[in-house]
Amino acid sequence: MYNDFLILTIIKTSNIKNAGSGRFFIENHKKGTIIREQIINSDSLHVIKNKEECKKYDIELLKHFGHSLPNNSEIKTNYVYINFPPMNTNHSLDNNIDFLFKDNKKITFLIKNVKSGEEILQNYSNFRKVDWFEDYLHENNLISARELGNLINN
Repeated sequence: MYNDFLILTIIKTSNIKNAGSGRFFIENHKKGTIIREQIINSDSLHVIKNKEECKKYDIELLKHFGHSLPNNSEIKTNYVYINFPPMNTNHSLDNNIDFLFKDNKKITFLIKNVKSGEEILQNYSNFRKVDWFEDYLHENNLISARELGNLINN
């Protein structure tokens, strides 16, 4: 499987109750460090453009790892993206990473200094709503990571 992480990480049991696994830093890193850089529509970042294309993927993969663009992205689409390998990061309002979609890349970067052993956390609520994707999940009695983040926040 393609690996485009620019830093060393490890996947193990999350510190967050009922979250399953999480990805953790192995070394200390400074705010602004790019930890992953992906080419959009590549082996490491698939693009799903509609409900029909969703059917090519395992529904559990979509539920956990399908996401839209972050609210602060420079490009505008109504697509859903899936990372390979998955980020395996969990939700927190005290997130330490964020994403930027720019030109043909997705850049994952640190928004604060981190220490070895800390869990990599993102804010699921920062993703834009994609109606057709959330409708597809609802038809399968599931919710998106974005919706889960909003529920946790409230």
